[in-house]
Order: sequence, then structure tokens, then C-alpha cells
Amino acid sequence: MRPKTLFLLLTIVGFTLLSCSGSVEPEQVAGTYRGVLESPGGELAFPITISNSGDSLQAFSSNGADTVYYNDITVKEDSLILGFDYYDSYLRGKVNFDGSLSGNWSRRAPNGRRSVLPFRAEKGVTERYPETSPDNYNFEGNWKATFTDEDGTFPAQGKFVSQPGGKLFGTIKKETGDYRFLEGFYTDSTLTLSTFDGAHAFLFKAQLQPDGTLKGDLWSRDDYHATWTAEKGQASLRSPLQISAEEAVGNSMEFTFPNLQGDTLRADDPAFQNKPMLVYLFGSWCPNCADETNMLKEIYSEEYSNTDLQIVGLAYEFSGNFEDDAEMVNRYRKRFDIPWTLLVAGVNDKEEAADTLTFLDSVISYPTSFFVDRNHKIRAVHVGFNGPATGSTYFQEIQRFKNQLNQITN
Repeated sequence: MRPKTLFLLLTIVGFTLLSCSGSVEPEQVAGTYRGVLESPGGELAFPITISNSGDSLQAFSSNGADTVYYNDITVKEDSLILGFDYYDSYLRGKVNFDGSLSGNWSRRAPNGRRSVLPFRAEKGVTERYPETSPDNYNFEGNWKATFTDEDGTFPAQGKFVSQPGGKLFGTIKKETGDYRFLEGFYTDSTLTLSTFDGAHAFLFKAQLQPDGTLKGDLWSRDDYHATWTAEKGQASLRSPLQISAEEAVGNSMEFTFPNLQGDTLRADDPAFQNKPMLVYLFGSWCPNCADETNMLKEIYSEEYSNTDLQIVGLAYEFSGNFEDDAEMVNRYRKRFDIPWTLLVAGVNDKEEAADTLTFLDSVISYPTSFFVDRNHKIRAVHVGFNGPATGSTYFQEIQRFKNQLNQITN
């Protein structure tokens, strides 16, 4: 019997036994997959790599230069579950006869809802999208973009890099933050970019118009859609320090919220008196907040851990139930090994969040960071965050934070 025929026969026998027993062994799911979420805009593709080490499985997905690791992996009966427990986000797939997966992606959402999209994965496929052979590099470079959704329009800056085979990488940044690492493909007249990190599930599409501009759509998870246009060039975006400075700078920092144990802390507690503070609004559900937290951890340990700087994170979560939200914030704390104070402040709805803060008229974005002097006066406000996907902009963000922290700690 030929080796190829024997291999095929053994594969068929293995999956026949699987279908009869109704259970999956970890070694049977190891391999590479092309994962697909069926978003309202079409296929949102991403790679999955699973390895088996002893009795445990490891798995990751990649988006451009970024790698995200699944930290909650379970083989249960005939299914594989890949999860990010800190987002309460799970891919669930039944292992089919041919080794493929079929099921859904489910992620915690506001008001007790869950975002759900159909999910499937083809085993043995390594390409996120099929290769193309475009004759031109029409999408390379910087793009001045405008997005339109039900709330209005907003400017953005896109930057794309092409590679052989029609591969396309890049990001798009708004004034309040970026869409993180995007990866996809292009033809002579179309582009497709996607990212999946357990929280974000973005799908961008656009067509090249006769005048050289772009016109397209953005879909996010199961419930958000925007249209966008773009032309070659640089967008004019405000500094994150200018977006809401006028309404908050000079106000006194005040808050009264419970910590993760349910004990109430106030801004005027003895632990904070006569000390500079960095107070930031965040959500455990927010990848841009995670990018900011990673940056804060790094610069705090390198430059500020030996000062009297106090950092306080005010969490705005999905459920409004203290025990439930405190559990998600605790997972966030463990994820980043956070040494500073975290408080459960309320729900993530921006209007409701603003009602909990006496020093701010409106919450524009998560994260938002307040630099507070020793007299507990707000000296600067940084709205949003541009993470590592933005390259030089990210390093500018780091320097902005250092400049403001140096002013309040010196």
C-alpha cells in the first residue's frame, strides 16, 4: 500500500473512531487552521496555531506583527474551546470528520448581552487570505480617511504596507485610538483587512475609485457598521492632550468607588493625600486600554516605582453588577500583574460614566487619563491611546505620558 494511501486510510479510521466515541483527544486538534468568523460584511479570517505539549494545549493567533495567546483552552467531548478569559471571549468548535471546526464565537457585551458570530476553521491551511497577483501597489502609503456611522463622522489616518502575493498590513488610527494590527490582501482595485484578538473583530473592505480615492465599509463584531472614504495624504488629527482639556484641566480630582474587595476608597483618602496621581478610565473589555496598561507597567517599573506617584484605574464594565464586574477587573489585574489601585466605577455607557465623575462633563473614549498634581488639581487630560501598531505615534504617546508624569512628580 502506498504511504499516501495508508496515511489517508489512517486519517479516515481516526476520525471514524472520533465520530463513534464522541470525544476528542488533545493531540487530534494540534495543527494550523484558517479561522473564519462570518461577520455581517463577509469572511473575517485569522490564523490559529495549536500545539500539544504533554497533557496541555497551547494556541495563538496572529495579526500582522502581533501575536495573541489563548489562555483558556479546553477539549470537551467532541469540541474544542479556545478562550480569552480576561475578555470572557470564546471560540467553540465541534471537531468534524475532516478535522475542521464549526461552531461560534461568543464574547461578553454590554447589558448582559453576548456578541455571537458563526465560526469555522479549516485544518492544514496556513494562509489568512489567498494570494493574489496585483500589477500595481495602489494601496501602499498614507491615507487620509473619514468614517461615518450613526453618531456622525470622524477623521482617521491609515497607513498600509504591501508585500508580494498581494499581502497587505497596516493600521488605521482615529483621534481616540487605533484599530490595532490589521492584516489582509489586495487586488488592483480592492483591499480587505481584518483583525481578531478576542475582543476586536474588525473587517475593513474598500474599492479603489477612478479618481484614486477609496470607498468602503467597516464591520465590527455583530452589531457595528460604518462607511469610510480615503484619499492619499496625511489626516489632521488633534493631540490626545487637546481633545477634552478645556473642560477638565484645573478641576479637583474627586472619586468615591469600591475596590475589588468592596471597600470604598476616595480621592482624599490618606494614601493619596499630597501625592501626585495618574487616574485613568478603562474597561477590562478594551484592547486599547490593554495597550495603555502595558505601556504604563513598563514606564512605571522603569522610572516611577520609587516615587510617590499613585496610579488609580477606574473600571467601567459591561454588567453593572458589582460581583460580576469585579471578577472581570480582577482578571485584568492578574493578566498584567498590576501593582496599583483598581476601583469598580460603573458601567461602560459613556453618558452614565460621565454622571459618576464630578470633574468631567463627558466621557469621550476609553481609556482617558488624568494627570493630577499634589494638590489634586487636574493638570492634563489624555484621551484615547494609540498602541504599538501605530509605530512612531506609539512612541510619541510614551513620551507624552512621561512628560506629564515628570511635571506632576517633580
